[in-house]
Amino acid sequence: MKIGVDIDGTIKNTQEAAVQCFNEELNRSVRCEEIQDFHLDRAYGLTRKEGRRLWRKLEAKIYSLGLPLQNAAPVLQRLKQTGHRIYFITARPDLPQLAQVTKDWLIKHGFPLEEDNLFLGSTDKAKIAKEIGVELFFEDAPQHLDRLMKAEIPTVVMAAAYNEEYEGKLPRITSWDEAYDLIERKN
Repeated sequence: MKIGVDIDGTIKNTQEAAVQCFNEELNRSVRCEEIQDFHLDRAYGLTRKEGRRLWRKLEAKIYSLGLPLQNAAPVLQRLKQTGHRIYFITARPDLPQLAQVTKDWLIKHGFPLEEDNLFLGSTDKAKIAKEIGVELFFEDAPQHLDRLMKAEIPTVVMAAAYNEEYEGKLPRITSWDEAYDLIERKN
C-alpha cells in the first residue's frame, strides 16, 4: 500500500518546538496546552502577518528541534519492511536549507527516508497524493484534511488540540500504534 504521511503534527511534535522558539524570541512563557489553534499567532498576541514573519525567521530552527511522536518512526519502518511504500508529503517550503534540515531530522530519528519519498512545498497535498497514487494519508491540519477529503483520498486524522472539532467523518488516531489496525482494514 502507498501511504502518505505529513510531517509536522503528524510524526513530529512541531508545535512544541515552535513554542520553545517563539518563547525564546519573544521572551514569553506560553505553554503548549494553552494553544488551541493551528497557528501560534493568537496565543502570542500577534497578527497573522506578524506570526508568519516570525515563523519564517525561526523556521529552520523549529524544524531542526523537537522529537518524533511516540512510535512514529518504528511503526513507519515496520510498515516499510512489510512491503508498504511510505511518502512524506509536507507543506514545508522546498528551500535548500529547509530541505536539508528536514532530511537530517528524518534520518536522525530513524524514519524510512529514501531518495524519492520526500515531497516538500506540497501546499496541495491532495494533488501530490493523487499523482503518486497514495491509498491512505495521515494528516493533522484541518485545511489539508479538507482537500484530501474533497479529492476522495482515504485519510486518517492525527489527533491534536487544534483539530478536535474537525467536522469531517474521518478515522482518528492518538498514537502511531493505532495505525496498524487501520492499514490492515484497508488491505
